[in-house]
Amino acid sequence: MAYEIRPARALDAEFRKAAVAQIDRALKDLRQEEGDPHEAVHEARKRFKKLRGLVRLLRPAGEDLYGELNAAFRDGARGLSGVRDKAALIEAFDDLVATFDDKLRVRSLATVRRKLEAERDDAAGQEGDLAEAGRRAIQALEQARSKVQAFQIDGGRHDAKKAGRLLAKGAGRTYARAHDAMKRARKTRKAEDFHELRKRVKYHWMHLRLLAPAWPEAFEAPIAAAKAVADDLGRDHDFAVMRAEIRADPKAFGDEETLSLLIALIDRRQSELRERGLAGAHRLLVETDAHFAARIEALYRLAARESGSRMPPETPGADRRVA
Repeated sequence: MAYEIRPARALDAEFRKAAVAQIDRALKDLRQEEGDPHEAVHEARKRFKKLRGLVRLLRPAGEDLYGELNAAFRDGARGLSGVRDKAALIEAFDDLVATFDDKLRVRSLATVRRKLEAERDDAAGQEGDLAEAGRRAIQALEQARSKVQAFQIDGGRHDAKKAGRLLAKGAGRTYARAHDAMKRARKTRKAEDFHELRKRVKYHWMHLRLLAPAWPEAFEAPIAAAKAVADDLGRDHDFAVMRAEIRADPKAFGDEETLSLLIALIDRRQSELRERGLAGAHRLLVETDAHFAARIEALYRLAARESGSRMPPETPGADRRVA
C-alpha cells in the first residue's frame, strides 16, 4: 500500500493500512537472512521514520496512542544506526571531493577517507550488537502492530469533516514547529539548530506525502521542495559530525596542512548547503501555520466530497504496494 491517506476512506482505516504496511515491511527487512544485512537495517530505519511521521499526523486523534507508538518506534530504531551513520560520512566526504575537485589533489586527502572507512568497518564488525538491536526492533514492531490494528475513530465511521480537522491540526503542528525551527536556525546559525530544522522539515515532507491524495498535482512541488531542504540539511549535519570527529582526534585524519584544507572546504560546503536549505525552507514555509492548516482541512474535505461517491468499496487484499 502507498504511503498515503485517501480522503474518500475512513481516516482510522487509512491510518491502520498505512501503518501496518510499513510495520510489515520493516519486519521483513529485519528478518531477511539473505542479502546485505546493513542495507536491510537501513531500509528498516526508514520505515521507522515513516511510522513516526504517520503517528505524528494522527496525534490529535489520540494523545495516549501517539505517546505509546512514538516511543515504541523511537526506541525500536535505537541501535540500528551505527554503520549507516558512518557510511554517510564517507558519502559526505566524496561529495566534498566531487564539489571541489578542481581545487584538490585527491591523493592528499586519502588519509581522511581511510580513517572514515576504518570507522565504518569497525561499526560493521559489531554484528552481535546489530543482531541484538534487530531483535529489539522486531519486538517493538510486533507490539506496536497490535495497537495499530485496534485503533478506531468513532467506531470506524467516516466523518470527513472531523477527519479534516484532525489532519489539519496534526499537519499544522508539524508545520509550526518547522517554521519556528527555520527562524531559530536563521538567527543562531548553530549546527544543532540546522539539524532541528532538518528533522522538522522531514516530518513536514512525510505529512505532505500522506496528504497528497487530496490534490496530487498541487502537492508535487512542495513535496519536492521539502525533500531538497531535508537532503541539503542532512548533508550539512554529516559535515558537522565529521568536524566533531576531526576535532576529537585530528592526528588520525592527516597532517596539519591536510586538515587545514579539509576544514576550509567543509566550512565552504556547509555555508552553501545552509544558505540553499534556508532559502528553500523560506519558500516552503511561506504561509502561517493557521493558513496552512486551514488549506489542508479545506482540501481534504473537498476531495472527500468529490471522490466519496465514485470510489468502489474496499476489497480485501487490495493495493499491496509499499512505498
